[in-house]
This record gives sequence, structure tokens and C-alpha cells, in this order.
Amino acid sequence: MVCLYFEKNRIVNRYVTYRRKGKPLQTPETAKPRETLHHQRSRETREVILQAAIGCLDEYGYSETTFAKVQTAADVSRGAITHHFPTKQALVAETARLLLENVMRPFERRQANPRTEAEPVHDLIMHSWKRMVASREGRAFVEILVACRTDRVLQDMLRDGLTEFDRRSGASITRLYDGHGPDADDAALLWAIFRSFCRGLIIHQQFVSSPDDIHRLLARFAQIMEKELFVRDPPASENPRT
Repeated sequence: MVCLYFEKNRIVNRYVTYRRKGKPLQTPETAKPRETLHHQRSRETREVILQAAIGCLDEYGYSETTFAKVQTAADVSRGAITHHFPTKQALVAETARLLLENVMRPFERRQANPRTEAEPVHDLIMHSWKRMVASREGRAFVEILVACRTDRVLQDMLRDGLTEFDRRSGASITRLYDGHGPDADDAALLWAIFRSFCRGLIIHQQFVSSPDDIHRLLARFAQIMEKELFVRDPPASENPRT
């Protein structure tokens, strides 16, 4: 009886606490299941493998990235890799999905914030290059894109994901920017041109004599984009002057 009394009080106090905080009371049916130690270790191993794959793609390129090199970089067994990714294409495709999501998640979060002020177009171009493209992640992603031209299996694995990325990227940019072209999706089109330019610039980096040449090319491209892409006026309800 004493045990039942204390258990009843514990449940009542928990209910009162949740009501005060405005939260619904979690029941065994609605509570989020806790991650088991096995699942946690499996997830962590998977993340280590994907990070190792990014490093290998950046350092060796797609053709020279092998399970053996990823295994060495990740310091895991070959069985651990094949447990998560049975083929090289499966590993690289999941690596590409991770890279795309890592680009889009913070970008969408920032663009969706109603208090976000759009960067000037020149700053947007220069910062996007530094944050998302001129990095080991950006170089690894270009390696994957180039590989898709001849690896049909990899291409099929990534086709839908890349199409969805283009859609999300275009939708995010059009929340804050517009284009001077006649089409409603002109800003999305201009942003796709910028992404294509950056991917080509990563490859072109191998053939310039100085990093300053890349900066000049990027700055000049930003000047061209400034004439075509512009910051949207905020809606009347969000304009502080109204």
C-alpha cells in the first residue's frame, strides 16, 4: 500500500509539472523511445565511416576511394563498413545525401526565420563560396557529381535526391531574393547558375597559378550577379516603416 501511495503521488506530481509548463503528459505510448546503446554505437560508427568517406573523396577522388582506404581512415573493420553500406556506390550515395543535407539544413533554417535580413548579393556569393564550396565537403561533392557522369548505378541512386536538392535550394533563395528575368523562378535559376559556376571553379583551381586568380573570378562573377539578383522587399506586414 505504501508503494502504491508513493507511485500515485509521483504520477500526480509529474502531471502537475507538465501542466504548469504547458507540455502534454508523456505516457508509455507517446514517449519517445530511448536509443539503445547498440543503436547509438551503430549510428556513431556510421557517422565515422561517412566522415572518412568525405576525406577520402577529397584526397583521392572517386575512382581511388576504396573500402580499404575508408576503413583505414575510419579505423573500423571492413565488416563494419559493409554492414552499413554493401557497395561503394551505396557508401558514396549516402555521403552525398549527408553533404546535401548539411548544406540545406542551416540555410533553410536561416531563410525561414522571419527576422532574417537578406545579405547583399555580393556578400551572399562570397560567403557561400567560403562556407559551402571551398572546403573538403565541397570538393568531395564535386568528385561525386563528376563520377555520376559515367557511373550509372551511382547516378540512379542520386537522381531523385539531387532533383529534390535543386528544388529546396531554389525555394530557399526565392524567399529572400528575386531576379530581373521575366520568369517567376528567375532567382532559383540564377542560384542554380551560381552553384554550377562554383562546381566548375573547384576543378579550375587546379590550373591557376595563384589563389588570387580564383578570388578575382569569384568577385567578378558576384558583380555580374548583382545586376541580375536582388533582395526582395519585405511584405507590408513585416516592413517596420509601415
